[in-house]
Amino acid sequence: MARIGIDARFYGPDGTGIGRYVEKLLENLELLDQKNEYFVFLRASNFHLYNPKKSNFIKIKADARWYSVKEQIIMPAVLVRQKLDLVHFPHFNVPLLYSGKFVVTIHDLTKSNFGSLAASTKIAPVYLTKQNIYKFTLRQAVNRAKIVFTPSQYVKDSLVEDMKVNPEKIVVTTEGADEFYDPQFSPSEGKVKEVFGKYSIKSPYIVFVGNTYPYKNVRVILESLAQIHSELKFVCISPRNTFLDKVTKEAEELGVRSRLITPGFVPDEELKIILNQAQCFVFPSLSEGFGLPGLEAMGVGCPVIAAEATSLPEVYGDAASYFDPKDPQELALKINSLTKNARNKSNLIALGYQQVRKYSWKKMAEQTLKIYNLVLEQNK
Repeated sequence: MARIGIDARFYGPDGTGIGRYVEKLLENLELLDQKNEYFVFLRASNFHLYNPKKSNFIKIKADARWYSVKEQIIMPAVLVRQKLDLVHFPHFNVPLLYSGKFVVTIHDLTKSNFGSLAASTKIAPVYLTKQNIYKFTLRQAVNRAKIVFTPSQYVKDSLVEDMKVNPEKIVVTTEGADEFYDPQFSPSEGKVKEVFGKYSIKSPYIVFVGNTYPYKNVRVILESLAQIHSELKFVCISPRNTFLDKVTKEAEELGVRSRLITPGFVPDEELKIILNQAQCFVFPSLSEGFGLPGLEAMGVGCPVIAAEATSLPEVYGDAASYFDPKDPQELALKINSLTKNARNKSNLIALGYQQVRKYSWKKMAEQTLKIYNLVLEQNK
């Protein structure tokens, strides 16, 4: 029996995509592994969110916010205290002073590829210092890890090319959208009305889900909106407000503010309804390591229009309509084609259902557990 640590401080909605990844990894590891002992490290703010169902999963409070000095000081001591054989860090922020054996997940290289002042609210000297710390921490994590997990071949290839990482050290473990996959999903008229009323949504609309950092490229949707019939609204679902004010200001400048709807954080059950009722999901991001929101949209029958960039064509395959993310006119044509052609729309929906079935959180956890055991065997 090995003692395995999982850094779950991102667990829950505040951790966005990484939070979802940690949540699904733990959920499936509990079903797959009754042999090893797991020590799950959480912050005070998310400690109540994870409640293990198996006795070999033990939660421990490690109240240090990610990317903080406190993280660098507290986490090594907390981890060492548990005498762990292996730790899985689900993000690059591995404490520099931790000397134990670990594996790490690198979800993307967005901070490296889009490290400009436009992607930060910090003043220049503070931002540049943070960027240098990020690059140093990332390189340390990748170099010291026994294995590096990535969610796509695109991220693996980027690590090999940009950081000269040995490809044999990198294992691709794709994510999943199992909890969204439901070809029979058809909410009642009453439920749709209730959700629309709660978030002030009006049909017809297109939808985007994710953060509104500049690399997410939400502006191109606003620019395309100005070229599409005025009845079409844009529902921008973003759990973080860091750049949402900027998006609102841009909408005003472009004359489409009245068509922009910003519900903030939306729970999954209501999100499914909003996605299902949308004309399409638009994902214009310039950098994604996997692109989970698009798969989730496909799972409940929402056709996807995506940027032809980074990992998205690899993950979505033929199940999305692609456009140049720097061309709002092309996006407008794609949206018009989908909203005015029922055959195109239904065809893309059918392909989306097929695409989602190729991915699974259980498969991701199985591959991850296999690597844990391989790394642990090297101890003996």
